[in-house]
Amino acid sequence: MKKLFQPKPVALISLISMLIVLIGGALVTKTGSGLGCGRSWPLCNGELIPSNITFELIIEFSHRATTGLAIIFVGLLTIIAWRQYNYIKETRFLVVLTIVFFILQSLLGAGAVLFEQTSLIKALHFGISLVSFASVFLLTLIIFNIDEKFHTEQLNLPKNLRIQFYSLFVYTLVVVYSGALVRHKSASLVCRDWPLCFNDQAFLFSSLTLEQWIQMGHRLLAGLLFIWVITLLVYMWRKYTNLEFIKKSWLIASFLIICQVLLGALVVITLMNEVIALMHSLFISLFFALLCYMLLLARRSAKKNKG
Repeated sequence: MKKLFQPKPVALISLISMLIVLIGGALVTKTGSGLGCGRSWPLCNGELIPSNITFELIIEFSHRATTGLAIIFVGLLTIIAWRQYNYIKETRFLVVLTIVFFILQSLLGAGAVLFEQTSLIKALHFGISLVSFASVFLLTLIIFNIDEKFHTEQLNLPKNLRIQFYSLFVYTLVVVYSGALVRHKSASLVCRDWPLCFNDQAFLFSSLTLEQWIQMGHRLLAGLLFIWVITLLVYMWRKYTNLEFIKKSWLIASFLIICQVLLGALVVITLMNEVIALMHSLFISLFFALLCYMLLLARRSAKKNKG
């Protein structure tokens, strides 16, 4: 039991639990189980242990239970990181970020149950959850001494590459938000064709509904993200022969974004198969977390060059 509460196991369990919470929230949305426990929180239909069991209740109650488990381990993670790893400059910032965004994530989840919310606010929930997961991911990398193992503290990223990572971070949040809006506006299957949206066999912009505009807007944004990521990979591979770690990391990022696009297409083709839809959420979460690590390395390089 004592080994379970060592830094590395706590970090690993925290990361896994946060990923489960993130995917569990997506499952709640995709299955329409947000009110599986009624307008009652933190109790379920006013009961500590629910008696009238339904499919929606099981999904919502399981999501709440895993969130409770995540609170415990993420809390332990932040304490361990603050006390034992504060010699690394980013640690305290990431601890504060983790706590703030986890609280925001939980409050939005509770608010979705207790109060009627707009689709825009509901879509914001996934973006905040994504940042919360990414901050735990970065703390986990710190605890596992990734910097030391791969000598990333010696990396010196050129300014143009740093700007690319900063810009991609902001743009990816926009893409994520648009994807969450697609779900909360029930626009996932308003275009049964892919990649275009044919309405009565003719692609007429004037005949598109609001939901179809949202769906096609997300596809356009995601397509541009895909082109950007792959183009940056080719550029890095040709230009920077000395940045092996960055190039290999971005190769992984490119693989994740390719899977993301393919899964997005399969969501439509399979008429929103739940497993594929959840994998769609999983791959963008992993891509975003890896992008955040690139952002951390870019920030370190920027401070080094100023010094």
